[in-house]
Amino acid sequence: MKDMQLTNVSLPLVDSEKLYTVVIQHGIYTKIEPQTEKKHGNSAAFHEIWSNRTSQQETIDMEGRILLPSFIDIHTHLDKAFSLKTVPNKSGTLIEAIRNYNEKAAGFSKEEIKKRVMKGALQALSYGTTHIRTHVNFEWNISNELALSHLQAVLEAKELLKPYITLQVVPMFSDLSLKHEKERDVLKEAISYGIDGIGGAPHLSPNATEDMDQLFALAVKYDKFLDLHVDEQDNPEICTIQRVIDNTKKWNMQGRVTAGHLCSLSAMTEEKSNRIIEEMALQQIAAVTLPGANMYLQGRDDKGLVRRGITRVREMLEKKVPVATASDNVSDPFHPFGRFDLLQIGLLTAYTAHLASEEELLAVLKMITETPAIIFGKKEHGIKEGAAAEFVLFDATNIYDLFANLSPTRYVYKNGEWISGFHSEHHFGQGKISRLVENL
Repeated sequence: MKDMQLTNVSLPLVDSEKLYTVVIQHGIYTKIEPQTEKKHGNSAAFHEIWSNRTSQQETIDMEGRILLPSFIDIHTHLDKAFSLKTVPNKSGTLIEAIRNYNEKAAGFSKEEIKKRVMKGALQALSYGTTHIRTHVNFEWNISNELALSHLQAVLEAKELLKPYITLQVVPMFSDLSLKHEKERDVLKEAISYGIDGIGGAPHLSPNATEDMDQLFALAVKYDKFLDLHVDEQDNPEICTIQRVIDNTKKWNMQGRVTAGHLCSLSAMTEEKSNRIIEEMALQQIAAVTLPGANMYLQGRDDKGLVRRGITRVREMLEKKVPVATASDNVSDPFHPFGRFDLLQIGLLTAYTAHLASEEELLAVLKMITETPAIIFGKKEHGIKEGAAAEFVLFDATNIYDLFANLSPTRYVYKNGEWISGFHSEHHFGQGKISRLVENL
């Protein structure tokens, strides 16, 4: 573990108008100091970081480039990632995606599930993510053995990834109300494996209210946080978020409940949606928007003006609901596109929620760093003295360049070392065009 000093660093989440000197000792931020002017001296240049990462160079000139806390992807499905070739979705609907995946699930080996998780997590790491919450299909409607085997695969991958990426594993316990007491014994075994939270998609159940009540009771009984898929529908009459609010209050679960998707909220009247958002803020219920998958899946029955499908991000920000944005599905029947790059997801969030001012883009950056850190339980995650140094460096010097180019060049630092790095170069051909570029 090597101590180092970074000079001329841009820290937009601290103060976008200043450059900083950042000192790291034993993997901890020991000094974060604003500079009155740009520093010059005997320092390694930014482009030398990765090639010289094993050298004893202690001071690195960041030349005004941006440093952010490492990303936290608070809602993914790593067990399904990269399954699109095996599980197509011709209609592009949520219902077909669920049906087709369930039909194929029994054919997925434990090793295949583990490889998907590893591949997705390491791809996320390459883009700057060091903490991931993954929802896991719990296929007990097929067989208990399959459900437990796939869950074990994810938990085994979690251990292998532990030095680099922290995974939180949240199995989706669906259709609780349809199971007899004896059938639920498998839940005790699943929870005994060391899962992190309780998940599910109760709005898809024929007994949504009963399922939701039982999910809350399960979370309270085993002292787990609750992270639910909620109202992933276009229908404004679908409003199970109200039951989530009521149960959060009833069970004193404030600060331990997260609601993902919330698509139907955008289809409701302003009056109704504003009331719900205010109640979410009061009960400290966190929200997660999933712009990639929701834009792809929702609004498919609309004619003319097609709804975007994402929840009311701007209104939540205004009413102080802790709202994060996340990857959700990647290259699977639920979302055939994307990659585990939260900066790309941040850009989609900015587009769909009409967030473009500097202040709003800073809010988007918080939605992939500081806010999901609180939901994840890492309250000290950030660039501040005394905190663990976990960050990603970009080849960009202002946030508009950061979002416009998505900065392919990135370096990830954690546990006192550089754990991932990618340097991108663009070479024009010889002759006139090369000379034009040099003169820009």
